[in-house]
Amino acid sequence: MGHTMPFRSPAENRLPPQPPHGALLDALQKHVLECVAPALDSALADVDDYLFDRSQSGEEALGMIALRELRRVRGHMTQQFRLSVLTRFKALREHRAESAGAVDDAGLSLLSDQALEQQLAVEQLAAAVLRSHADAFEVVSKRLCVVTGQTELLPRENPLSPAFLAASLGKAMDHQEMEDELRIVVFKYFERALAETIGELYERCNTTLATAGILPDLRSVSSKPRQPHATRSAAAHQGQPDDPHGASQHAVASQGAAQAQISAADQALFASMLGQLQGWRNMVGVAPQVPGMGVPAGPVLGTQDLLSVLSLLQRDTLALQPNSGDDQITLAGQLREHLAQGARKLGVAGDNMSLDGLDGDAVDLVALLFDVLLDGPQYDSQIRQKIGRMLVPFVKVAVKDRRMFLFKEHPARRLLNTVAEACEGNRGEAPQERELLYHVDNTIDRLVAEFNEDVAIFETLEQELRAYMAQHRRRFDLAEKRATESQRGRERLEHARTAVAADINWHRGERELPAAIAEFLAKHVTHHLVQISLRDGQGTPRYDSTLTTVDALMAAFDRASVGIRPEDSIPLPEDELLSILASAGCTDEAAHAAFAAMCSAIGRIAGGESAKECDVPLPELAKLPDPAPLPPEPQPQLEVVAGSDRLEFDGGTLERMRKLKVGDWLQLASSDGVFAPAKVSWISPISSRLLLVNKRGIRVLVASVEEMAAMAMLGKLSLREGDNAFDDAMMQMAGRLQNASRSA
Repeated sequence: MGHTMPFRSPAENRLPPQPPHGALLDALQKHVLECVAPALDSALADVDDYLFDRSQSGEEALGMIALRELRRVRGHMTQQFRLSVLTRFKALREHRAESAGAVDDAGLSLLSDQALEQQLAVEQLAAAVLRSHADAFEVVSKRLCVVTGQTELLPRENPLSPAFLAASLGKAMDHQEMEDELRIVVFKYFERALAETIGELYERCNTTLATAGILPDLRSVSSKPRQPHATRSAAAHQGQPDDPHGASQHAVASQGAAQAQISAADQALFASMLGQLQGWRNMVGVAPQVPGMGVPAGPVLGTQDLLSVLSLLQRDTLALQPNSGDDQITLAGQLREHLAQGARKLGVAGDNMSLDGLDGDAVDLVALLFDVLLDGPQYDSQIRQKIGRMLVPFVKVAVKDRRMFLFKEHPARRLLNTVAEACEGNRGEAPQERELLYHVDNTIDRLVAEFNEDVAIFETLEQELRAYMAQHRRRFDLAEKRATESQRGRERLEHARTAVAADINWHRGERELPAAIAEFLAKHVTHHLVQISLRDGQGTPRYDSTLTTVDALMAAFDRASVGIRPEDSIPLPEDELLSILASAGCTDEAAHAAFAAMCSAIGRIAGGESAKECDVPLPELAKLPDPAPLPPEPQPQLEVVAGSDRLEFDGGTLERMRKLKVGDWLQLASSDGVFAPAKVSWISPISSRLLLVNKRGIRVLVASVEEMAAMAMLGKLSLREGDNAFDDAMMQMAGRLQNASRSA
């Protein structure tokens, strides 16, 4: 059949209108190509050198074969990458959204391992690059939205986003035949190169846009002016570094950015903790800091002498025992005893030695922090001893720089969080877990051996340990995505089955049907409608058409019930019924036999038989096998409390459960009563239940917020007070100090 070509007037064939800032988009496109394209070339050159070195050392994996493969596709990759950038800017000029590579989340099919690996690589690269440039990216993105006339640009639609640039690299590699291992290496080297040049790109783009009058007054958080230096006492209580003997250039350069990221709430919390510290000292029996507090004050150990004593304790690899009971001395008490002994060895203090007030605050706060951190059920005794060895270096950091208690991105704070993350719930049962604990030991050994009051070592060790953990996390992230997709599919299937059953029951009504028709509805029609619901959704034409066929079958049954045969009135909708049978795999002879059985049942009902008497089911060859059962659910984590018919929980806990979001961590008791971290991996939009996975990405619990609140009341689940180990310990420490202050 021929098609008629529609006629368009000249007015209808005009080119799409150009955006008002087309020249600015051209300038941004030039900046991206001038900054990022060379970064990709540099990354590929580094990969070439890396592969060559491996091939020379006799390595088979990622050796000469991979080197030849890279050199074969290198030119095509850079060309495809540039083409992706040009295409995206062209789409912005034409007001088109990104459509390529979109993932249909509605289907039940799983992504390939390669696609999942690439998706994870893109996400990790974007997160790593934005770690230091998030503020500048936010500003340039807002300006780009103004230029393009859009309210928001998704990361994959924003040509300045690391996520888009990484995805473009992945798309460029998709056009070539490359091994998965080589793809990972290319992504890693591109991440390093992009991190070095993205700051320049954002600076150039922001300067261009601001000069052109696009949000000229908009500034990033990190660009706020530095705060003036304060006195030593004021600096200590406001979180500024105390370095009377000269701070390092790195610390001075980062002070403005650090101060800008310290919130007023964190400053108020820290000031409150300092005010309540003396009450806690009195309660636990730590020596008072000021004369007249009950014990005669002795010589005061100066800051430099204190650091010398701490260095001595660090070289002696001081191992303190975390407080595990009311009858055991606190870490602060143990540390002060060792400080007094070390001071006597150096001959810098006599009996009844005391610390300067600010130094004493730093010593006691860090000791209390470690006491709280290691008091949780997520660490066994060996893990507590490992982390406890970090106490002395952290005390030295706090004495030099009290911003550690306030600045969330402080290198020491990040290292402690990474070590805690590696150790939390890690029993060393699997080879990978034991290897990770070995790397933790090596990290702590290096910290104790190499820390010389320069916090750069913390950043180096944290990056190395996190990079090693990232290798394992990729595999665990894949497992988590599988668990999420499986649970999503399960819930959609359960929801579809429930909704279809309700629809069929409504259309069937209270009728007592003969066996053949009842079985047809319960199996073939249900199967057909469930498949349509999953693929198209309820209320679609195919879904409604099937229900219309069911109504026609019910109408034929109603007429037969009063003695009217189908051939004497309206015949059964044969084509529609055969189509339903075919969708369930019942075709040809089997389908016609099933249709004949239903016609026979209608005829026997019209002849005066009751539905109960007409008990002949569908023919065996038309039988539909029972659908495959859903995967078994994990063992239930809770039972109904005290035999009641409802869950018992605290209202405040329930509200906290409702505020949980994807990515939040909590502590979940295992079958042997040991607590281990669990992550909120997914929240069902259908049932609002939460999927929790362990650190390996394996599903451990699917429960509603009410069930989780009940588990918390039973002591099987506990929430974190903060977003990470350090924040959590700080919040608990504030609670302990507050309780001690009230009891004083």
